[in-house]
Amino acid sequence: MTKTLFAAALAVAALAGAAEAQPYRGGSATLYSLPNFQGQSVTITQSTPDLGKWRFNDRAQSARFDGRWLICEHDNFKGRCQEVRGDVANLHTYGLMAQVSSLEPAGGGRPGGPGGPGPGPGPGPGFPSGGSRGVDGTATVFFPRPTVRGIDVAAGDRGANAFCRSQGLGRAVFFDSSARANQAIGPEGQLIGRSDVLRDLLCRRS
Repeated sequence: MTKTLFAAALAVAALAGAAEAQPYRGGSATLYSLPNFQGQSVTITQSTPDLGKWRFNDRAQSARFDGRWLICEHDNFKGRCQEVRGDVANLHTYGLMAQVSSLEPAGGGRPGGPGGPGPGPGPGPGFPSGGSRGVDGTATVFFPRPTVRGIDVAAGDRGANAFCRSQGLGRAVFFDSSARANQAIGPEGQLIGRSDVLRDLLCRRS
């Protein structure tokens, strides 16, 4: 009887060890302290409301994302958040260079996150999220030069409102359209040729 129990215990221990040895099959996010996937790194495989616990708060400058992830500028998924995927050699692309404080796999349905009520209206059809960082005011956010992935945004009410919504904000209340660029992103997310582009854009918070 004792030998039988001992053998059973060994079998359970072996199964547990095998389970622990199995590779993680979900998505992961590897953050790097320098651009181009250089410097110190940390790999996250679950919802992380505070990167400070990993000693990586406001440190990430590049990242590799397996699957879709939501990255946010403040802890507990507050502030401006962006959905990202793939390799991002420079997080300045999303206006979050050395500013990520929390992150989680996208689509989890957390209140205020993907699948739950957000901080404001969603982006227009096809308009990409991510862009230049704004300057926070009490009731508005100011973007001196609105860009999405380094590309200027075409001027006009539709483009201004689409950009504001893509940042999780309300409608545009002011913008300047005196500047021109050889390439721009239109209000539906399409690339267009030479166009008037947005400057000094002011978005309502809600």
